[in-house]
Amino acid sequence: MAHVATLRNMEIGVSGFLLYSAPFFFQVIEGTDEDLDFLFAKIGADPRHERCIVLANGPCTGRLYGDWHMKDSHIENITSHPAIKTILYQIARSFSSMWSYLPKNAANLLLLGKNPNKQTPEPTSVVVTFIYLVEFSSILAHPGLTEQVADVLSHFVDICVRNIEGSGGAIAKFITGITMAYWPINRAEDALLALQQINEDLAQLRSQQPPGSALSLMYGRAGVHYGRALLCNAGVRKSDFTLLGDCINTASRVTSLATQLKSPLLFSFEVRCLLGDDMRDELESAGMHKVKGRDKPVAVYQFPCEPLDNDMVRAKIEAFNPGRYRAQFPVVPYDSLHGVHKPPIFDDSPKDPLATRIAQAAGERKDSLIDRLIMISNLAIPASMAGGGNNQLITLTYISHAVKPMSRLDLAAINRNAVRRNAASKITGTLLYVNGLFVGTLEGPKDAVLTLYNKVRRDARHEDVVTVHLAPLDERVYDVPFSVTAATDSMLSKFPPLQDVLSQLAKSFISLETYVPSTVVRWLTAGNNPRGLHAVSTEVVMFATDICSFTPLSENCSLVEVWLICNTFIDACTHSICNKGGEVIKLIGDCVTAYFPPDGADAAVLACQEVVTFCAQLREAFEEVLDCRSVVACGVGLDYGQVVMAQCGSEGMTEYVVAGEVSARVMEVEALTRDVARAIVVTEPVADRLSPAMRDNGIIPCSQGVDGIPCYGILGEEWELDIPTIKANIKRFHATRAEIARQKEEEAAAAEAGKPKAKARADSRFGPRGSVNSYCPDPNEVLDPRMAEDVFVEACAARGDAPNLALKAKMRQAANDDRLDLARALQGPHELSPLTTALKQLCHLRSLNMSDNFIDDNNVVDLVEACLPMENLQVLDLSNNPGITKIIALKRLVKHNVQIREINLNGTRVAPTEQRKLQSSINVNRLCASEKR
Repeated sequence: MAHVATLRNMEIGVSGFLLYSAPFFFQVIEGTDEDLDFLFAKIGADPRHERCIVLANGPCTGRLYGDWHMKDSHIENITSHPAIKTILYQIARSFSSMWSYLPKNAANLLLLGKNPNKQTPEPTSVVVTFIYLVEFSSILAHPGLTEQVADVLSHFVDICVRNIEGSGGAIAKFITGITMAYWPINRAEDALLALQQINEDLAQLRSQQPPGSALSLMYGRAGVHYGRALLCNAGVRKSDFTLLGDCINTASRVTSLATQLKSPLLFSFEVRCLLGDDMRDELESAGMHKVKGRDKPVAVYQFPCEPLDNDMVRAKIEAFNPGRYRAQFPVVPYDSLHGVHKPPIFDDSPKDPLATRIAQAAGERKDSLIDRLIMISNLAIPASMAGGGNNQLITLTYISHAVKPMSRLDLAAINRNAVRRNAASKITGTLLYVNGLFVGTLEGPKDAVLTLYNKVRRDARHEDVVTVHLAPLDERVYDVPFSVTAATDSMLSKFPPLQDVLSQLAKSFISLETYVPSTVVRWLTAGNNPRGLHAVSTEVVMFATDICSFTPLSENCSLVEVWLICNTFIDACTHSICNKGGEVIKLIGDCVTAYFPPDGADAAVLACQEVVTFCAQLREAFEEVLDCRSVVACGVGLDYGQVVMAQCGSEGMTEYVVAGEVSARVMEVEALTRDVARAIVVTEPVADRLSPAMRDNGIIPCSQGVDGIPCYGILGEEWELDIPTIKANIKRFHATRAEIARQKEEEAAAAEAGKPKAKARADSRFGPRGSVNSYCPDPNEVLDPRMAEDVFVEACAARGDAPNLALKAKMRQAANDDRLDLARALQGPHELSPLTTALKQLCHLRSLNMSDNFIDDNNVVDLVEACLPMENLQVLDLSNNPGITKIIALKRLVKHNVQIREINLNGTRVAPTEQRKLQSSINVNRLCASEKR
């Protein structure tokens, strides 16, 4: 191995070394970008190892190694410093363990040595789907199937991962019984084939099950939509690297519509536009339907297939008898487990300063974080050693960042204090300082080490303190109370990337805590394999919140504004939840779900109040500013019930789920806030668990309940929710912004033409939008077909988008041709605005094909105005577009452009009344292939 690698790397001019610390490899390579990319691709394909992760990547002033070698291949030959050995081992272990829990995009960024939290939001065109496990809530509600919930979810996750990733797609996230996934624009047909295969795999799985297996109850349903979305990081304290945008909401609505239409696979007209002719021939229209949150109906399509009725599946589940069947991953009651084996699903440490003061006043232990860390350290101790108690010898290693550069005097002061303090507590250890990074190791009795570590975390001289290793110890590694070491030149010369490795370790644990469920983080930090987490059932207070009227708010906002709204809201929610002792479960667009301990009803209500208050303060802060955050309001729901917490999926994609009937019901409780005009609604089981003061004076009965369960609203004027006012404010916000934009356009046009501002509207070349006024060309405007390409590029840049290269080439070609074929050329509706701006330059066109290009009432007027300067235009093809009811715009075009003989609307929805008007017009006798007489 060493001989072959040395010859190969010498040949391509790469230097560095390979370090081995069983079972991990660490490698440093130097060279040009091209050489390193080539070599890293070869390394990644080597079957002798897996998961090659970039820890540090960047330019250097010169080579640190003269050639490539493996003579120092073992870590013992590099350094004898125990802290460095521990750090190198733990970074590899943490990456390997957390990999399958991270969102795919975040994991890929970490592979490249990048921090997902720091990535700029990226607009992209995607085919989005939501895959529902049909009637999964009924499975959760069946008392005999609780034990098999983890089995059901694990198989569902595996089938989805296999088909989605195998077809070129990516999993965005798993929600309880739901998979959200997406594909690039050129994979629309692959997406539909993968979704069909998922249903076939589920059918095959059902047919292979023995009597009593809940896997025979698994049915899938999917809805698909295409549009523009933002690939971004949402949230800070708890994050999700995901897709945001109005198309995500629409995809979810299409999936809900599939339930009503009893269709196993339903997709929108926009998806149909991306399909080839062969697949289109297989489709059948499912009509136009109104969906929640949208004023206009949505056209949907499906493949011919047997209907999938929820009532049939529900009846099958209710009549199901599991008998003596035993699950592969059985679910056990949380309270039945011994303390050593209990997953750390609750965080009992007081996060709020007020809560800490209350605990102290009540005479409780001053910092229950110690108790939690003791519990975690117990989890790391084998059952045979569990009797050691607080005197059990343990080791703890942490890493942190210094708030300022440390001098030798500063380090000497730390050492003096540590030696005196640690000697009295029988603690030994070391502290390594490397250019702004601290790496500390503590050894000693469990109670003493955890008590000291709690004090270390509060030390103001450092920040971002993260535990990287906590485990039992057979014998001490250090024989002195404490020693502080600054990384010397000789130490760094043996292992130059030490600082980069330590920095990346801190990033990896921060990412771990940010993206991965806290239960997994605490279990992993305790030195355990996350695969050892038991599937448990327990009762919790469930929390759910989302932004009111988010669909009408987001559909007229830019993608960046949608990200800004969600990021601001999610950050406030996660901060309140974590501070009150809750655990965030999922971030789903503008929705946040979480759970609190069974005795945490009061804390959950306080978190709800913090979130609602934040939204009110946000509206007040932006009241005088035309900002999308000035109309943000939310509703919050709380419910109480049993959930199953379990790991699901294979090693390639693992999800720690919190599932239960209460998970679905709490969303209905949150939706009830709109109907009862209360920002916070709780169910009766939650109200019964509130403290007397809050229950007797702070709640009011609601006029409606959920699933027969009475609900209560939090009393107080500040907790009222006025939905009509919220919707009116959103409409007013969009209307005001549109009017200001129009005024700016008119002012800019007037300034360019040298005309007074007051006459800007009178001199408008087109008159009111949608009118049949004749087109009056601006004598000061010069239209040049050769400028179409440049105008298109500039218009895309003004929107912050990269130009579609295919459209750019077509603009260039059209300058020398009187026919322009743009059929199915657009990647999404977002490209219509810059395209219509450029089309106006092509005033010589005789034929324009705009079929299959997302044209509807929102943009048909812009297209008509772009066509008005085309005096010789004869054919305009608008076939297979979502729908046009503003036929008056086409009448205007026909009236002005006397050469027009054909307007093709085959396959395009046209309002019946308007269709008759257009057909009876003296200008157009037929919609398709019509010639003027």
